[in-house]
Amino acid sequence: MSNAKETIIEAFLQLLYEKKFEDLTVKQIIQKAGFSRSTFYLHFADKYELMEDVRWSLNGQFLSFYETSFYQWGKPVTHYLCEHIFTYRSFYEVEFTDAKAARQLSNKLATRLMEAFHDQDYAIFASFGTIGYLSFWVKSGFEMSPAEAADKLLKIGLTDWTKGLDMDRGKMVEEP
Repeated sequence: MSNAKETIIEAFLQLLYEKKFEDLTVKQIIQKAGFSRSTFYLHFADKYELMEDVRWSLNGQFLSFYETSFYQWGKPVTHYLCEHIFTYRSFYEVEFTDAKAARQLSNKLATRLMEAFHDQDYAIFASFGTIGYLSFWVKSGFEMSPAEAADKLLKIGLTDWTKGLDMDRGKMVEEP
């Protein structure tokens, strides 16, 4: 990636802290980046293409945390996810308010989890639950630290949801 393209993306992400995506203009982005319109248009057709480029890159990073190599780094995957979301919070604040974008990320995550666990039902439940939880965390203004959110997400993922459930009747039963 060229230095100019990286600078434009960084300026774009910084501006997302200050303004809604809909309110951003190419002029504001290039002013923040310190480049001309021609430099912007050398890399992107418009701000929507810029957003798609950022989406492709950041969602790719998000999904990469589910690759085998991340399991050997000493921390649960949820910690990498929450640190990533927090680092790029200006983007994810936009991403998770877009129902279509959140659904697409959930579907991509389900595919990744299906490859890992070979269980479609688990993959769908886990992916939509993960994105839903992260979306709630983002929309709540990051009331918890990334580490706290990661620990809670991990706890949810490891919970045995059948405990206390009468599987024959599908109802909760009281513990003796």
